[in-house]
Amino acid sequence: MINPFNPGFGNISPSCIKRPAMQQKLLDQADQLQQGFRSIFIDGPRGYGKTVFLNDLGDAMLDRDGWITVDLELHDDFLSTLVGAIYYQASAAITKELDVLDYDTPSEMFVQYVETLTKYQQRLFITVDEANQPTESLLTLLQLCQQLGNHGNSIMVVLAGITSRMPQFLGDDNFAALVQKSRRLTLPMLDLDTVANQYQQIFTKAHRVIEPEVLPNIAAATGGYAYAFQILGSLLWGSGVKKINPAAFEKIMPDYQQQLFSNAYLPIVDELTTGDREVIEILAHEISSVVDEGFLKEQIDDTSTAAPVCLQHLIENQIVSLPQPGQVAFTLPYFREFAIKNEARIA
Repeated sequence: MINPFNPGFGNISPSCIKRPAMQQKLLDQADQLQQGFRSIFIDGPRGYGKTVFLNDLGDAMLDRDGWITVDLELHDDFLSTLVGAIYYQASAAITKELDVLDYDTPSEMFVQYVETLTKYQQRLFITVDEANQPTESLLTLLQLCQQLGNHGNSIMVVLAGITSRMPQFLGDDNFAALVQKSRRLTLPMLDLDTVANQYQQIFTKAHRVIEPEVLPNIAAATGGYAYAFQILGSLLWGSGVKKINPAAFEKIMPDYQQQLFSNAYLPIVDELTTGDREVIEILAHEISSVVDEGFLKEQIDDTSTAAPVCLQHLIENQIVSLPQPGQVAFTLPYFREFAIKNEARIA
């Protein structure tokens, strides 16, 4: 049987865990949109499942009446892809009108296509994956959509990108205005009970057993990190063990951590500032896994060049969290071990 897990960034696999509650919130927002433009930025660190979520959201919108849904990626030819998808999904009555439109530029063509959809009470839903750079073509698309929304058309755009790239958008005057008017949603970690249930269902379907006493430990080892769920699942599956017990779980842990560290955490750290890394070093070398926030800020002020704002930056990037008021801990699984092992790279 083919391995149902597919570790990788931007990959879709049968084992991917859905986020129905969060998806429903966006579907409800789409239903409420009447004659206007709404944009939503979904962000999260590398490997949090943004592509999976966006793909599921687009699939759900395809099933809704009154909507034309188009999935884009950052480096697509936006306007050509959009008009092609609109034409393909439109009814015969709409395409008949589209065939006789008169335009000189791709922008004019897109505008007239959307206005024709509105005439037939159709709305446009667009997803943009890998929105990690404030490109000129993306700016043009968003500005066109905003103008169309201001003139009575209904367009909703949902973009997904890495949290650490958001400052690039906010630092661009043109994009900053659009981002500030948009809603921003950060994908949370996966629920550990959901992770455990998904593992159990997948392995049971393949007539393999995960012993009850080790299942919670397996789920906890992922920390709810979507990429970690795929790596660990793939290694357990690839082990060929029919009955996964604590010994089988421990056997694959070195490979699991090595893949997690090399493929996910090193790229994440490479995008952080020097101050962010210094905060990570301080946290990693404390005896307790949970550190007092006040103590950490004193250490930042006294022993490093980092400003306390770096702590907030790490929280926004979901590398650390505040499990209790006034306490700080790493969010990503085994990140402390990674930071100690790769101290020279982080410094």
